[in-house]
This record gives sequence, C-alpha cells and structure tokens, in this order.
Amino acid sequence: MAKSLNQALSGTYVLLPSLGHCVPAVERQDSAKVVEDSQQWCRQGLVNLLPPADLTTLLAERASLWTVFVLPTAPYDFLVAAARYTEYLSILDNALVDKERLGSDAVYATTLKAAIDVVFDGGAPGASVDEEMATWFKPLIECLSTLRGYLTDEVWASLHREVYRFFVGCVEEVRYRNSATVYDFETYLRMRRNSVGMGMYFALGEALAPPISEASGAEHKQRLLAHALDHIALTNDLYSFRAEAEADDVVNAVATLILSERLTVQEAFDRVGLEVLRNENAFRKQLHDAVAELGADHPVNAYGALLWHMMCGNVEWSYRTTRYNGEGHEWDGRYPQVVQLLQGSTRFTRKAFRDLVAEGLV
Repeated sequence: MAKSLNQALSGTYVLLPSLGHCVPAVERQDSAKVVEDSQQWCRQGLVNLLPPADLTTLLAERASLWTVFVLPTAPYDFLVAAARYTEYLSILDNALVDKERLGSDAVYATTLKAAIDVVFDGGAPGASVDEEMATWFKPLIECLSTLRGYLTDEVWASLHREVYRFFVGCVEEVRYRNSATVYDFETYLRMRRNSVGMGMYFALGEALAPPISEASGAEHKQRLLAHALDHIALTNDLYSFRAEAEADDVVNAVATLILSERLTVQEAFDRVGLEVLRNENAFRKQLHDAVAELGADHPVNAYGALLWHMMCGNVEWSYRTTRYNGEGHEWDGRYPQVVQLLQGSTRFTRKAFRDLVAEGLV
C-alpha cells in the first residue's frame, strides 16, 4: 500500500495548514548546549548498540532539540535528562530489532511490560529480559533515575502510567503494520493517541507547574490535554508523511485518509490540517474559559501555558528536523506553507497557493 503512495508522491506540491500562531516557538539560549550534552551521553552509552554511522544519522535528527522546544521552562539538569530520554526513545524506535516480535509474541510483550514496572519500582529487570534488551534497559534506567529526583510520587506514578500507555500503543502499531487492515480515521486516531507518546511529556510538565487538585480545575486540565494531544499527534503526521510513506509506513493520519477514503494527497492534508486547527482553536477557547471561571492565577492556567509551549515547540521542530525533511535538510529560518515532496527530502518552496493554481500544480 505504501509503495503505491510513494510512487504518486514524488514531485507533489502540498499546501500545509497555517500554523503561524505557533511559530516561532520559544527557544532557550542554551539549547545548543542541551543538545550537545544529551547527544554526548548517547555517543557514550549507546555506542555498542548500533553501528556508528546509524547512530550519527539518528543523532542528526536532534530529537533532543524537540525536548528543548516543548519544555523550554525546565531547569537545565531536568531538561538534559528529559532530552536524553527523548534521544533514547528515538534511537530505540529506529534500532530495536524485535519490533515484529513485540506485536506477535504476547509473552515477550508481557515480559517487557513487567521489566518496565520493575524499573519504575526502583529495580533492574535482571534475568527477566534477554541480554540485548538488558543492554537497552541500562541507559533507560539512568535517564529515569535522574528524572525521578525532580518528580513527586504522584507525578512519577503519572509518568509510569503514560509509559505503559505508550507501550500499549507501540504494540498496537506493530500489529497494525503486520495486518492487512486499513483503519478508518477515528480508529487510527485512537491508536495514535497512545503511540505518539506525548502523555509522557504531559506528565513531565506536571513537575513544572503547581498541582491541580479540585474537580473544576482537573476538568479544564483534561480538556486542554485532549486538544493538545490531537494537535501534536496530527501535526507530526502532516510533517512526517513523506518520510513515512517513503519507508512503506502507512501508520499516519494522511496515509489513513488516502487509503480508507480514497482522498487525494492534498485532500488528506487539508482534512488533517483542519483537525489540527480545530484543536488549536478549541485549546485557546478552553484556556480562556478556564481563566474566566477560575481566575488568571489558577494553576490550570500555568499548566495550559506549558501545553501551549509543547504544541508550538512540536511545530517548530517539525520544520527543522532531518527526520521529516531528509538527511540533507538545513533549516533556512522560514516556515513555508507550500512544500514539495521529493524522493528523500521535503523541499521548502517560496511558492504561494496562487502560484500552484497559476502553474497548474494543484
């Protein structure tokens, strides 16, 4: 399925949704240092887990910079630990050799889940995992041990729940890839809300804002979280679509609409883009409602501000990373709406939609 998508993509021009409210995102002055510190840790701790050239390519995606953008108010050491965790997850996602087994072997998946529980209880998985997975768990334990020092018991438990949610989503994604099924959009989105892993960072954000205890504040918080989650998950799918289709990966909202509803590429981008904008508008309205009901000083507004940073930072990083835009990509400081999907890269154009109309490229 993905190969037929890929054949139709090369040279295609796409109009992205207008996300001007989100960019430029807040960028810390020490962002380069955070990235270097986290990547140096990866070079030392993960050097024996995959070939050096592969590690270099993955580090060039700068997953740690994504963390800098989505948690810009975090203390430096906390941010470096979170950035290392993000780099680790990104590398693990690309390098784990037993992905197929994860989706087909229930005993194996249960064993990994139990090992994760042991880590969150303060232990090490030991003999419960094989030698390869034990090697992968070692840097994970180091990341989580550092983060644990910044988190209350309640936030630590929340992070544990979200790691499990992410794990469940990953397992479902593997099973979906291995099946002949094509999900409809809503079924896909239910899966993607878990597998995108954003809940882990929502949990980390709880460490950076005052706690929210009463029911009215908690209700506003959950609504803000729902809109932020869909905004981030679907934005990722817009910018990653080219790279994923090229890799024969149809676990993507745009691909889902093309395959399940027979939409054109631009129609699918428009549909996903409208969902992103709908969630952005709903998020801002919910934040305004919270201020009106609870007052400007209520903790839910501080947490809402953190979520807004996450939404904006995710868009910012999507324009910058080689993960979505190709290995030779160098961001030129612009946020174009019209891009061209090429084999191996996304080209940032200077075209407006009127140019596509005039040139017959719509």
